[in-house]
Amino acid sequence: MPKLYSILALTLLGVPQAQAALGDHFSVDGFTAFANNYVARGVSGSSNQPVVQGCIDLTHDSGAYVGLWGSSGDNGGELDWWGGYRFSLAPGYSLELQLTRFYYPGGTNHQTEGSVSLDTPWVTISARHDWDFGHNYFELNKTLALAPAWQLSLHGGYRNYGEKKYQPDYWAYGKSYADAAAKLIYAVNDKQSLFIGYAWHQDNNPDHATEGKLLFGLVASF
Repeated sequence: MPKLYSILALTLLGVPQAQAALGDHFSVDGFTAFANNYVARGVSGSSNQPVVQGCIDLTHDSGAYVGLWGSSGDNGGELDWWGGYRFSLAPGYSLELQLTRFYYPGGTNHQTEGSVSLDTPWVTISARHDWDFGHNYFELNKTLALAPAWQLSLHGGYRNYGEKKYQPDYWAYGKSYADAAAKLIYAVNDKQSLFIGYAWHQDNNPDHATEGKLLFGLVASF
Protein backbone atom coordinates (compact mmCIF):
# COMPACT_ATOMS: atom_id res chain seq x y z
CA MET A 1 0.00 0.00 0.00
CA PRO A 2 1.42 3.43 -0.93
CA LYS A 3 2.57 5.61 1.95
CA LEU A 4 -0.29 8.07 1.37
CA TYR A 5 -2.93 5.40 1.97
CA SER A 6 -1.04 3.95 4.91
CA ILE A 7 -1.41 7.36 6.56
CA LEU A 8 -5.15 7.37 5.80
CA ALA A 9 -5.55 3.84 7.19
CA LEU A 10 -3.79 4.78 10.43
CA THR A 11 -5.99 7.87 10.71
CA LEU A 12 -9.15 5.80 10.35
CA LEU A 13 -7.97 3.30 12.96
CA GLY A 14 -7.62 6.17 15.43
CA VAL A 15 -11.26 7.33 15.17
CA PRO A 16 -12.51 5.78 18.45
CA GLN A 17 -9.59 7.25 20.42
CA ALA A 18 -10.07 10.65 18.76
CA GLN A 19 -13.76 10.69 19.67
CA ALA A 20 -12.99 9.99 23.31
CA ALA A 21 -10.27 12.66 23.48
CA LEU A 22 -12.24 15.49 21.81
CA GLY A 23 -15.17 15.55 24.20
CA ASP A 24 -18.90 16.09 23.88
CA HIS A 25 -18.86 19.04 21.44
CA PHE A 26 -17.23 17.07 18.63
CA SER A 27 -18.30 13.98 16.72
CA VAL A 28 -16.03 11.78 14.61
CA ASP A 29 -17.40 9.57 11.84
CA GLY A 30 -15.70 7.44 9.25
CA PHE A 31 -16.08 4.57 6.84
CA THR A 32 -14.16 2.21 4.61
CA ALA A 33 -15.54 0.99 1.30
CA PHE A 34 -14.75 -1.67 -1.26
CA ALA A 35 -16.27 -1.17 -4.70
CA ASN A 36 -15.99 -2.54 -8.23
CA ASN A 37 -15.32 0.95 -9.62
CA TYR A 38 -14.65 4.53 -8.49
CA VAL A 39 -17.16 6.72 -10.33
CA ALA A 40 -17.42 10.44 -9.57
CA ARG A 41 -19.89 12.60 -11.46
CA GLY A 42 -20.42 9.86 -14.01
CA VAL A 43 -16.73 9.33 -14.86
CA SER A 44 -14.49 6.50 -13.66
CA GLY A 45 -11.43 7.52 -11.67
CA SER A 46 -10.01 3.99 -11.62
CA SER A 47 -10.19 2.92 -15.29
CA ASN A 48 -13.22 0.81 -14.32
CA GLN A 49 -11.14 -1.25 -11.86
CA PRO A 50 -12.00 -2.18 -8.22
CA VAL A 51 -11.02 0.27 -5.48
CA VAL A 52 -10.66 0.58 -1.73
CA GLN A 53 -11.68 3.88 -0.10
CA GLY A 54 -11.77 5.50 3.31
CA CYS A 55 -13.15 8.67 4.88
CA ILE A 56 -13.10 10.48 8.22
CA ASP A 57 -15.14 13.53 9.30
CA LEU A 58 -14.75 15.72 12.37
CA THR A 59 -17.81 17.87 13.18
CA HIS A 60 -18.33 20.50 15.88
CA ASP A 61 -21.70 21.25 17.46
CA SER A 62 -21.59 24.71 15.86
CA GLY A 63 -21.86 23.18 12.37
CA ALA A 64 -18.18 23.58 11.40
CA TYR A 65 -16.45 20.46 10.08
CA VAL A 66 -13.32 19.12 8.38
CA GLY A 67 -12.77 15.84 6.57
CA LEU A 68 -10.35 13.57 4.73
CA TRP A 69 -11.15 11.03 2.01
CA GLY A 70 -8.91 8.72 0.00
CA SER A 71 -9.28 6.21 -2.81
CA SER A 72 -7.09 3.95 -4.87
CA GLY A 73 -7.36 4.48 -8.63
CA ASP A 74 -5.76 6.35 -11.54
CA ASN A 75 -2.85 8.77 -11.09
CA GLY A 76 -1.75 7.04 -7.91
CA GLY A 77 -5.24 7.35 -6.47
CA GLU A 78 -6.87 10.41 -4.93
CA LEU A 79 -6.75 12.18 -1.59
CA ASP A 80 -9.27 14.93 -0.79
CA TRP A 81 -9.54 17.16 2.24
CA TRP A 82 -12.15 19.77 3.04
CA GLY A 83 -13.58 22.18 5.54
CA GLY A 84 -16.99 23.74 5.76
CA TYR A 85 -19.88 25.06 7.77
CA ARG A 86 -23.49 23.87 7.90
CA PHE A 87 -26.26 25.90 9.50
CA SER A 88 -30.03 25.69 9.77
CA LEU A 89 -32.23 28.17 7.93
CA ALA A 90 -35.61 26.86 9.08
CA PRO A 91 -37.11 23.50 10.09
CA GLY A 92 -36.16 21.07 7.31
CA TYR A 93 -33.87 23.56 5.54
CA SER A 94 -30.11 24.04 5.90
CA LEU A 95 -27.29 25.71 3.98
CA GLU A 96 -23.77 24.30 3.64
CA LEU A 97 -20.59 26.08 2.49
CA GLN A 98 -17.51 23.98 1.72
CA LEU A 99 -13.98 24.28 0.33
CA THR A 100 -12.35 21.09 -0.99
CA ARG A 101 -8.88 20.25 -2.28
CA PHE A 102 -8.56 17.32 -4.73
CA TYR A 103 -5.04 15.89 -4.75
CA TYR A 104 -3.72 13.17 -7.11
CA PRO A 105 -0.40 11.72 -5.89
CA GLY A 106 0.67 10.55 -9.36
CA GLY A 107 -0.81 13.42 -11.37
CA THR A 108 -0.69 17.18 -11.78
CA ASN A 109 -4.36 18.13 -12.18
CA HIS A 110 -4.93 19.02 -8.53
CA GLN A 111 -8.03 21.13 -8.01
CA THR A 112 -9.58 23.44 -5.42
CA GLU A 113 -13.36 23.59 -5.41
CA GLY A 114 -15.82 25.78 -3.55
CA SER A 115 -19.43 24.72 -3.12
CA VAL A 116 -22.75 25.83 -1.69
CA SER A 117 -25.55 23.34 -0.98
CA LEU A 118 -29.17 23.88 0.02
CA ASP A 119 -30.82 20.96 1.80
CA THR A 120 -34.64 20.89 1.63
CA PRO A 121 -37.26 18.28 2.58
CA TRP A 122 -37.49 17.27 -1.09
CA VAL A 123 -33.99 17.48 -2.56
CA THR A 124 -30.45 18.74 -1.95
CA ILE A 125 -29.28 21.33 -4.50
CA SER A 126 -25.54 22.02 -4.93
CA ALA A 127 -23.44 24.39 -7.04
CA ARG A 128 -19.66 23.92 -7.27
CA HIS A 129 -16.87 25.94 -8.86
CA ASP A 130 -13.31 24.76 -9.57
CA TRP A 131 -10.92 27.71 -9.20
CA ASP A 132 -7.98 25.98 -10.87
CA PHE A 133 -9.63 25.16 -14.20
CA GLY A 134 -12.82 27.22 -14.18
CA HIS A 135 -15.27 24.31 -14.30
CA ASN A 136 -18.77 24.56 -12.82
CA TYR A 137 -20.83 21.61 -11.60
CA PHE A 138 -24.50 21.63 -10.55
CA GLU A 139 -26.27 18.69 -8.97
CA LEU A 140 -29.46 17.41 -7.37
CA ASN A 141 -29.41 14.56 -4.82
CA LYS A 142 -32.17 12.70 -3.00
CA THR A 143 -32.23 9.63 -0.75
CA LEU A 144 -35.54 7.81 -0.34
CA ALA A 145 -36.34 5.35 2.47
CA LEU A 146 -38.00 2.34 0.84
CA ALA A 147 -38.21 -0.01 3.85
CA PRO A 148 -36.56 -0.30 7.28
CA ALA A 149 -33.28 -1.61 5.78
CA TRP A 150 -33.53 -0.27 2.21
CA GLN A 151 -32.76 3.12 0.66
CA LEU A 152 -32.68 4.47 -2.88
CA SER A 153 -30.11 7.19 -3.63
CA LEU A 154 -30.73 9.35 -6.73
CA HIS A 155 -28.32 11.81 -8.36
CA GLY A 156 -28.36 14.14 -11.35
CA GLY A 157 -25.58 16.53 -12.40
CA TYR A 158 -24.48 18.94 -15.11
CA ARG A 159 -20.93 20.18 -15.71
CA ASN A 160 -19.68 22.91 -18.03
CA TYR A 161 -15.94 23.03 -18.56
CA GLY A 162 -14.16 26.30 -17.99
CA GLU A 163 -11.77 28.40 -19.97
CA LYS A 164 -8.62 26.41 -19.19
CA LYS A 165 -7.51 23.23 -20.92
CA TYR A 166 -5.67 20.44 -19.14
CA GLN A 167 -4.73 16.81 -19.67
CA PRO A 168 -6.36 14.34 -19.96
CA ASP A 169 -9.58 16.33 -20.56
CA TYR A 170 -8.14 18.65 -23.23
CA TRP A 171 -10.98 17.59 -25.56
CA ALA A 172 -13.54 19.03 -23.15
CA TYR A 173 -12.48 22.65 -23.59
CA GLY A 174 -15.61 24.78 -23.88
CA LYS A 175 -17.90 21.75 -23.61
CA SER A 176 -20.25 20.22 -21.08
CA TYR A 177 -21.79 16.94 -19.95
CA ALA A 178 -24.67 15.59 -17.93
CA ASP A 179 -24.63 12.61 -15.56
CA ALA A 180 -27.08 10.63 -13.47
CA ALA A 181 -26.94 7.74 -11.03
CA ALA A 182 -29.26 5.51 -9.01
CA LYS A 183 -28.06 3.35 -6.13
CA LEU A 184 -29.98 0.80 -4.06
CA ILE A 185 -28.58 0.46 -0.52
CA TYR A 186 -29.24 -2.38 1.91
CA ALA A 187 -28.24 -1.95 5.58
CA VAL A 188 -26.91 -5.28 6.83
CA ASN A 189 -26.71 -3.74 10.32
CA ASP A 190 -26.09 -0.28 11.80
CA LYS A 191 -22.43 -0.34 10.68
CA GLN A 192 -22.36 -2.23 7.38
CA SER A 193 -24.25 -1.83 4.12
CA LEU A 194 -24.25 -3.23 0.59
CA PHE A 195 -25.07 -1.25 -2.53
CA ILE A 196 -25.74 -1.81 -6.20
CA GLY A 197 -26.43 0.88 -8.76
CA TYR A 198 -25.89 2.36 -12.19
CA ALA A 199 -24.11 5.57 -13.25
CA TRP A 200 -24.36 7.26 -16.64
CA HIS A 201 -22.88 10.29 -18.37
CA GLN A 202 -23.06 11.95 -21.79
CA ASP A 203 -21.00 14.90 -23.02
CA ASN A 204 -21.79 17.12 -25.99
CA ASN A 205 -18.79 16.01 -28.05
CA PRO A 206 -20.02 13.66 -30.83
CA ASP A 207 -16.67 11.82 -30.71
CA HIS A 208 -17.52 10.48 -27.24
CA ALA A 209 -20.32 7.99 -26.75
CA THR A 210 -22.68 7.72 -23.82
CA GLU A 211 -21.09 5.77 -20.98
CA GLY A 212 -22.93 3.67 -18.41
CA LYS A 213 -21.43 1.77 -15.51
CA LEU A 214 -22.76 -0.87 -13.11
CA LEU A 215 -21.70 -0.22 -9.51
CA PHE A 216 -21.65 -2.47 -6.45
CA GLY A 217 -19.75 -2.70 -3.19
CA LEU A 218 -19.61 -2.83 0.60
CA VAL A 219 -19.39 0.05 3.09
CA ALA A 220 -18.37 -0.34 6.74
CA SER A 221 -18.83 2.70 9.00
CA PHE A 222 -17.59 3.32 12.54
